[in-house]
Amino acid sequence: MKSNHAHPSRRARALRITGIAAVAAIALAGCSGGSDSGDNGEAAGGELTFSNWQFLEDGKGPIIWDAVKGYTGPNDDIELTKVEIPFANYADKLSTELGAGGGPDVMVLQDSQFASLVDAGVLEPLDDIADELGDSLNTTNEAGFFQDGQYGFNWERPTYNTVIYNKDIFAQLGLEVPTTFDEFLTTAETIKSELGIAGFAGRHQTAEIDGWTLEMANWIYGFGGELSDGKKLTIDKAENVEAVEAFLKTFESGVAPIGDDASTFRAKFGQGQVGMLFENSGVATTITSNPDNVVNGENMGAAPLPLANPGSNSQLIIAVNANSDNVEAAKDFVRWILGDEGQTAIRAGLGASAMATDVEPDAEFMAANPWAAQFLEAAKTSKSTLVEGFETESKPIWREVLTAVEDLRVNGGDVKSRLAEVQQALEAELG
Repeated sequence: MKSNHAHPSRRARALRITGIAAVAAIALAGCSGGSDSGDNGEAAGGELTFSNWQFLEDGKGPIIWDAVKGYTGPNDDIELTKVEIPFANYADKLSTELGAGGGPDVMVLQDSQFASLVDAGVLEPLDDIADELGDSLNTTNEAGFFQDGQYGFNWERPTYNTVIYNKDIFAQLGLEVPTTFDEFLTTAETIKSELGIAGFAGRHQTAEIDGWTLEMANWIYGFGGELSDGKKLTIDKAENVEAVEAFLKTFESGVAPIGDDASTFRAKFGQGQVGMLFENSGVATTITSNPDNVVNGENMGAAPLPLANPGSNSQLIIAVNANSDNVEAAKDFVRWILGDEGQTAIRAGLGASAMATDVEPDAEFMAANPWAAQFLEAAKTSKSTLVEGFETESKPIWREVLTAVEDLRVNGGDVKSRLAEVQQALEAELG
């Protein structure tokens, strides 16, 4: 398997940008990366903390917790405790805690943070688990292989590579599902003008930088763009310019609310106040699992993005804190999650997302949620938001790009010139 090593000088500079260098220094100075695991490397009893922002998601969160909370370990002496951190500050809080030698024993991470934490040396190597489970794991687990080691496994791959829409609204207005950008914008404008509600909604502010990265990647990839060619940055390439121009045109048209964060516009969609979203399978599951929503499994539609190329995925990785007080118990929990019992248990909460094994979605779930089939198909072609060749620098690269897009949305300006400025600044910073 190909190594994902970043260029050493680029990586060192990137760590200064993200603050992870300081995280690593504190963590490695204060702890040895080992733990109380017993004389024979067996899991010790006691509390095991598991961190995941999804625990706070309506509908989905309780299902996931119910699926795992009964885990008690091989010796029936483990008490699993959930750690609930809102998504908006999840990455920053975990990095701070891990950098101080603390943090949860087991955690779910986005792939961008995962890469930086591996580089910082605060995640436990899990090669032995990969060797043990072998062929039972599918290729999505390659996302947890970084810098010549397995440091995590696929918890969930929610695919953003899809437009979800309110079938009742489309039927009421006699609308067809859009397949191109022009059709999409016309459809959104029709919903806005006819019903007085948002035709579309999406993230558009750096205050939601992690989530906006995933959504903006849909536009970049959808127009055939990319932020690098694997060796050098390509921020100002023509396809990226076209994608940003289309994004800005959408928000300038008035079809999308300005200022709404993701939790707000997703709630509005669930209540029938937004016509379309570019969304992921996890959110689709959350929306349709909430009995208080008017949008449910039957009247929510899903289709490929109305763009020329496939979009992004949000790769979530389960990993172990190298400084845990009980590394072996944490690793045993990961083994359980990756086994038949664990995969079947959490599948109920993860809906149509790709998982670490090829465990099938529940037949009853698929029958009640016809939209799910689109997400399962879209997972085959969706792409990570990690910038190829610049994996540990992905977050600062996306931040510079999105800061420029936000500035263009607020203040206007020439997109090509602005992206060229970002290209030059990042080249000077990263080499």
